[in-house]
Amino acid sequence: MRNYPPTPSLSPLPPPAQGSSDLGAGVWEYLAIVRRRWLLILLVVVVSLGVAAFVTLRTTKVYRATATVRIEAQAPRVLGESVENVVEMGAGGFWSNIEYYETQYKIITSRDVALRVVKQHQLNEDPAFLGVPPEARAAFKPDTFDAAAEVLQSMLQVEPIKDSRLALIHIDDTDPKRAQMLANAVAAAYVDKNLETMLKSTVDAVDWLSSQLDDARTKLSKSEEALLAYKQEHDILSIALEDKQNLIAAQMTEAAQRLMETRAKRIELQARKAAVSQAAKVADPLAVPIEALNDNLLVQQLKQKYAELSQERGELSSRYGDKFPKLVELNAKMEQIRVDIGREVHNIIASVDAELETARNTEAGLTAALEEFKAQAQDLAVKEIPYNSLAREATNNAKVYEMLLGRSGEADLSRLLRVNNVDVLDAALLPEAPITPRVSLNLALALVIGLLLGVGLAVVLEFTDRTIKTQDDVDALGVPFLGIVPSIDTSTTHDGYYEKDGLRRVKRRKAAPVEGDAKIDYDRYVHTHPKSQVAESLRSIRTNLMFMSTDRNLKRLLVTSPSPQEGKTTVAANLAIVMAQSGTRVLLVDTDMRRPRVHKAFGIERPRTGLSTMVLGESDAASTIRQTGVPNLDVLVCGPTPPNPSELIHTDAFQRVVDEVAALYDRVIFDSPPIGVVTDAAILSKLVDGTVLIIKSLRTTRDAAKHAVGVLRDIDSPILGVVLNDLNLADKKYGQHYYYYYKKYGYYYGEGKDRPSTEDGDPAAR
Repeated sequence: MRNYPPTPSLSPLPPPAQGSSDLGAGVWEYLAIVRRRWLLILLVVVVSLGVAAFVTLRTTKVYRATATVRIEAQAPRVLGESVENVVEMGAGGFWSNIEYYETQYKIITSRDVALRVVKQHQLNEDPAFLGVPPEARAAFKPDTFDAAAEVLQSMLQVEPIKDSRLALIHIDDTDPKRAQMLANAVAAAYVDKNLETMLKSTVDAVDWLSSQLDDARTKLSKSEEALLAYKQEHDILSIALEDKQNLIAAQMTEAAQRLMETRAKRIELQARKAAVSQAAKVADPLAVPIEALNDNLLVQQLKQKYAELSQERGELSSRYGDKFPKLVELNAKMEQIRVDIGREVHNIIASVDAELETARNTEAGLTAALEEFKAQAQDLAVKEIPYNSLAREATNNAKVYEMLLGRSGEADLSRLLRVNNVDVLDAALLPEAPITPRVSLNLALALVIGLLLGVGLAVVLEFTDRTIKTQDDVDALGVPFLGIVPSIDTSTTHDGYYEKDGLRRVKRRKAAPVEGDAKIDYDRYVHTHPKSQVAESLRSIRTNLMFMSTDRNLKRLLVTSPSPQEGKTTVAANLAIVMAQSGTRVLLVDTDMRRPRVHKAFGIERPRTGLSTMVLGESDAASTIRQTGVPNLDVLVCGPTPPNPSELIHTDAFQRVVDEVAALYDRVIFDSPPIGVVTDAAILSKLVDGTVLIIKSLRTTRDAAKHAVGVLRDIDSPILGVVLNDLNLADKKYGQHYYYYYKKYGYYYGEGKDRPSTEDGDPAAR
């Protein structure tokens, strides 16, 4: 797509400063919505306030009386910490206390407490309390207690005070005195009920403990008698039986210990005997192990003597031979030593056998003694089982009896004390002002709700309105904004201007309409009213287009719109007029071959020749182009409507005609069909230097405008910009900023020679 430099345009609001945030833009957008639809918001607020005031003033006044009660987790312990109450109020863990207090709040609002108050004050016979209308009280009959209690429950509320043990009892009633009385009555009834509950539980506990005490006394007596009979039967005392059991246990322990020692000694002796017997089988005295003989000193000496003789014998034998007398003597001595060692080993074996026999006898005796001790222990164990059972039963019965006796005394004392953990801290006072209705609060809420609803409704209506209304909507299309064309019905030939009146400037009223203007010529309005707001706006659009042509020639201009009935022909005709007024020769070509209207715009009867006949070669430019009566402006009307306009525009002949007429004029403006309806405008856009898209304020939808722009961009057609047509300057919602611009324009023209004055007899200035 071609890129064109931006063009100046008339902007209703100054452009946002660099660095403005999206949040700020959004806020200003919503403020603009509020400004445009302030009447709707005001209407919603007024209706909301009216409804709130009507409902509030018709609402019955309700008064609230409040009594404060204190709820302790435990009743006062007059008898000390060791004496426990029969009814545990709430002393426990964190969650237990929470459950306790929640239970108390439910008790306050219970039917039982309400029935106490109803019966005490005979509320079932009070028609005012029951809500009976005054006109029906003559035939009133007392209601049931339960029905009156339900009414009281509906009036009752409990509000715990955070981080305290206090609770507020609220009564809401239309009668302030009755509300005060009922609040105090409910608090008193709750305190009485709590005390009665404690006393009833205590009395029931005392009665039950008394009955259980007699039974426990009888069981204790019987168990003690049975234990005594068993002792007499087995001729034992509890303390003697225990001592005997301890003695036998000690004897068994000692016997077992000695048995283990004797058994270990026997095993040791058996091992020693085996070692000595093995040593006795050794023939060489030098090889006899001394360790096996427990390092016997005599054997050691004999082995040493034998070693010396053996050494000496060896020396002699090597020197003198075996027959040497000294050698024979040494052999005799060595033999004697061998005999002595053998005799000593046999003595050691005999000694070990004696010790082993003694150990065996001792082990047998200890084993027999241990078995005897076990038999005695088993006999005692058999006697101990029934004995312990009887003793345990007697002990348990004694403990139960003592516990019941003590608890019965404590409960009886608690019943006499009549302590309570609940009391009334503050009695209810007479309420002075109603809690409902709260007029100021209701009206404030109605104001806030009305504002929210009004703004919400305005935003919903604004965002559901898909029509294009301002330049901001046009900028969202991403195409240049050429300017606006004010609504001709709301514009004037001279807008209001100012003149000096003493030291101040006053705004004069608009001049009276010129005679003959009863029927407005929309298509030639700029020609008949050259100083009007419409004319100035079209001159601004012409200037913007001229800025675009500084670097290229915009000779052929196409004027189209997204949809029908958006004023494209009117804008095309008036734009052609303002271009002709600048001294440029302009030709307005009616290319809308489906619904041609240019000939009507300039009061020309539809001729038999026109654009269609030129394309078909049936006429030439000189005979077909018509003068309009506007200097420098001619028109080329459509001519006979062809059956196939799109195919006709596609032909080379049509291109030839376009080139021919473009060569004759400085500017050629083509009035085409809506681009969103038929393809004629899309085809024509490729034959011109640029396309001007006409959008009608408050009629053309954003979707239709986006579609039209998209069609032109898809075929890479140059879009010069958008003209916002038929903008109502008198509408302060959307035309206010343009209104002030053109007001200044009217003031500028008013300073000239055309300015009316009081000397000319202008009645509007007097």
